[in-house]
Amino acid sequence: MISFPFLEQGFFINLNWLGQLVRIIIDSVGIVGVGVIVFALILKAITTPFDIYQRVKMRKQNLIMEQMKPELEKLQKQYANDKQTYNMKMLELQKKNGYSMLGACLPMILSFVILIIAITAFQSYAQYANLSMYEKMAEGYNAAILTYAVDGKDYHFLQDGEEENDLVITRDKFTGTDGSGNPCFTEDGIVYSLIEEGDILRMQVESMAQDKYLCYRYNLTPASSARTYLINESKLLADGDIRAKIEEKVGAGTAQDTACIEYFRELGSAASANVFRTETNPGFLWVKNVWYPDVSYNHPIQEYGSFTNTFRSGIRSENWEGEKSIGEVVSEADYTALTADLSAEKQQPNGYFIMIIISIGLMLLSQFITMRSSKATNQYQTVDGQGATTQKVMMVIMPIMFAVFGFLWSAAFTIYNIISSAISIAVTLITNIIIGRIFNKKEEEALKARYTRSVPWKQDEKDGKNGKKRK
Repeated sequence: MISFPFLEQGFFINLNWLGQLVRIIIDSVGIVGVGVIVFALILKAITTPFDIYQRVKMRKQNLIMEQMKPELEKLQKQYANDKQTYNMKMLELQKKNGYSMLGACLPMILSFVILIIAITAFQSYAQYANLSMYEKMAEGYNAAILTYAVDGKDYHFLQDGEEENDLVITRDKFTGTDGSGNPCFTEDGIVYSLIEEGDILRMQVESMAQDKYLCYRYNLTPASSARTYLINESKLLADGDIRAKIEEKVGAGTAQDTACIEYFRELGSAASANVFRTETNPGFLWVKNVWYPDVSYNHPIQEYGSFTNTFRSGIRSENWEGEKSIGEVVSEADYTALTADLSAEKQQPNGYFIMIIISIGLMLLSQFITMRSSKATNQYQTVDGQGATTQKVMMVIMPIMFAVFGFLWSAAFTIYNIISSAISIAVTLITNIIIGRIFNKKEEEALKARYTRSVPWKQDEKDGKNGKKRK
């Protein structure tokens, strides 16, 4: 008998309520990339009212600043060497004209807080989804091998305080002996053997069917459902086709026990590869795995070190208490067996930088539009026009920051950034157009009221036609 190790399965990462919401959205859509887009749209629907209010206030403040331009230019010349006095005079002028940046800042802060909370939940879900993908692969791996294993009953001796039931046995049940001389009984084509090792009693469960090459053992006292699977070497080698494959490995220098284990591992590896390609569906457009960056030097299936480095949360399972690290759950040997048939996915590019380029381009455009929309504010906020320089610096820093996000974080997060930036640009443009027209209309009305006032007798004539009397 050769001990055969199965892979751990049934593990997961806990999600908070917001992470669960993300999971429900993505799972209900079915396609990961589309689910990410839907999530981005929902999040933007929540934050857009605050975003619109902020951009309306910013646009109005900039238009007010443009109205104050002649006076601000005079102040800049007058106090060119006295920043403190300029700031004081500028604030007085702003207060007089109804200018205030506070109204624009508060919604921006609120939107930013909501965004950070949502992004944290989204990144947590990215880890959850990535781990779930490998858990499904492990489940497929184990299931493929278990088709060749016996599935018997887990009998046990009567425990203190326990009532007799269908799974309780006594020593009287073992009326025969197996091929190794152990007490046994046969039921429904399955042999149950009692194995005594000192004070430890174990049950070995083995099928009489020739195509069930795996049996299992478990502790009889106390009763335990934890099974240790074993390969029946003699039964396995009795199959001519399998024996030929085992002998080929042995001829290449592999020990026979190892060759038997490798035979089953190859069955599991083929099954896990099929699960990855047909069931997990982590790709979207040209990106093969959206939980990794859209870069050509990264691959849909990572090396073990890169795989483990993507996880920061503790791993949980119903099979143990507390949390474990990913390395304690998925060993390098297990990972190698799980991904053995995915050599192509370990070599092919995960993406081609396209999403990263789009994300950088949209952020650059967004910064350019914002800079143009608040040109007067930036120019006159300081006596030396340093605000305009600061805005130009931000126009460089923000795209670089998004580039870093694109290279380090998942393509799914880059998809979110693209959708978010595109909506923000649309909101800014529409807001600028609408507010600009409203402001221009008010200016026109103010000019008309200023330069086309009627003299008193003309107003009397006008009121008379309308049936009014002058008081």
